[in-house]
Amino acid sequence: MGFLISFLSGSLTDTVESREIQLIKAGELFPDTPLRTPANREEREYLGLAEGEFFKLSEIKADLVLVEILSVYCPSCQRQVSPYNELYTLIEKDPKTRGRIKMIGIAAGNSDIEVRHFRDEYQVRLPIVPDPRFAMHGAIGGSRTPFAIYVRQDPSGRKGLVAGTHLGLYKDYKRLFKELSTMMTMDLAVLKKESRHIEADTIRVEPVLKESELQDKVRGLFASFDGRITQFERVSLKGGEEVYTAVIRKGETPRRVFAKVTSRPPTCDVCHDIHFIYVFDSSGEVLRFEPIQLTKYGNEPWDENDLAKMRERVLGRYISKPYVFDPEVDAVSSATITSSIIIHVIFKGEILLEELREKGLN
Repeated sequence: MGFLISFLSGSLTDTVESREIQLIKAGELFPDTPLRTPANREEREYLGLAEGEFFKLSEIKADLVLVEILSVYCPSCQRQVSPYNELYTLIEKDPKTRGRIKMIGIAAGNSDIEVRHFRDEYQVRLPIVPDPRFAMHGAIGGSRTPFAIYVRQDPSGRKGLVAGTHLGLYKDYKRLFKELSTMMTMDLAVLKKESRHIEADTIRVEPVLKESELQDKVRGLFASFDGRITQFERVSLKGGEEVYTAVIRKGETPRRVFAKVTSRPPTCDVCHDIHFIYVFDSSGEVLRFEPIQLTKYGNEPWDENDLAKMRERVLGRYISKPYVFDPEVDAVSSATITSSIIIHVIFKGEILLEELREKGLN
């Protein structure tokens, strides 16, 4: 059931380790996570897709696919459009690469409307499909953006093999064109063998508070329920994450509550990491929302109005009930990326609740 938290003088347990995220790398199979099929007929024809609600990347008709993981609000993703438009033109004008190299953008945490606005505003040539619930974004490791993945398709229609990746802005489209032209002819077996010693790109999320400071914050949130705090524990979860829990006693009816400390990278390469705490009870109802580090455009910290807006959106809802982020309604002004990640993280808690119940914590 985890372990009782205690801090002794001089204890080393007060250190919170940074979290390292390893991204998909060369030599790995690209996930067949379903994506929504473009409604535009020309985009479907370019990708070689049949009509239907969803498609998988392995269904794209090409020898090589450049997959760009992006966010429409990411400044570097916006700057990436111009060189990619030039790259798209080079590929389509060259008879050796036209039809053999395809490009597609996957917009992490963004809706159809956001994608359409982005494509119109920046005159994007390549197809972009939304990934509103971060499904593909999570499947490739949960990268900051922009993150390019070069996928060598399998002629048999099975999952393609990652031939290479690039994290961050890539402006030299002529050089990239040459690299892609080489990759498109690489033998899959040779590619897999040569990729064995290539290391994956990694993202590090650094802690903001010490363990004792986190404990103080959580105790303060639990104390706000106006009762006696008992059975205060930190429980280890699958996947290496943890949750705090306690029983609040007031009168004859005890109430178990939980606090999840969340640290996530943003879908942006210039934004601060996202750190916050949310408190919920055994039914999954969200009871408290507390910032640790939340910033908006210019990496300015959230103010009280921003926090009030987010609390209005999350408190009283249930973590086990999926909630699709609506930027027009749910986003804190100038903090759409952070807002979408908060909503996404909190409202996918069905598995979390089940794990806690399996531990007898209900």
